[in-house]
Amino acid sequence: MMRGALSGRTAIVTGAGRGIGGTASCALSRAGASVVLAAHDGLALEALAADISSAGGHAVAVPTDVTNPVSVRRLVEQTLGAFGRLDNAFNNAHVRGVSLAMKYEIPAMRRTGGGCIVNMAPTADTQAAVIELTRTAARDFADSGVRINAVATGPQCSAEDVANAVVWLCSGEASLVTGETVRVPMVCRCLRAEGAQGQAQYATKGCACMRRLLA
Repeated sequence: MMRGALSGRTAIVTGAGRGIGGTASCALSRAGASVVLAAHDGLALEALAADISSAGGHAVAVPTDVTNPVSVRRLVEQTLGAFGRLDNAFNNAHVRGVSLAMKYEIPAMRRTGGGCIVNMAPTADTQAAVIELTRTAARDFADSGVRINAVATGPQCSAEDVANAVVWLCSGEASLVTGETVRVPMVCRCLRAEGAQGQAQYATKGCACMRRLLA
């Protein structure tokens, strides 16, 4: 799905050790991005990095405490040290973790002309807070070249649904989308389609099924 759409880009994924974060990390890698994996569990990160590398991707593991500003700053610094740039980020964390991550990701992205951040808004008790944080940040940095959106999960949502939405939001096809919330599992059929017909569907700007994803 969308192979090569993120070629040459670097992405941070927090909460990458397992579940949604791990699935999104693999999807970003398949789309061509080099992925920096961040979570508490260093062993899980190393295992995931090995899996991505064995599939032909490029990933590094950086054990991180997203509640600690020093740890989050170090994550971004190590990303820049390893790859020289930060283009995309999927912040799969609680509200404080999302806020801290953006604090350090946004300046790093601005150094190289911009980027895209996707914040995870998973459950009812934190979803509204993450969505509001996302909208506010998108508005504050609207002229910076950094797009900021959220993904909100609902019943029957799978990790693959979230990963599809994250890759789409990070891609050039969503270049005009910022401050929005994509609701999954209503993932566009075009993202799942195979072959030339599916690619042509996906490449159509403003396709109807992607419009229905936006809150």
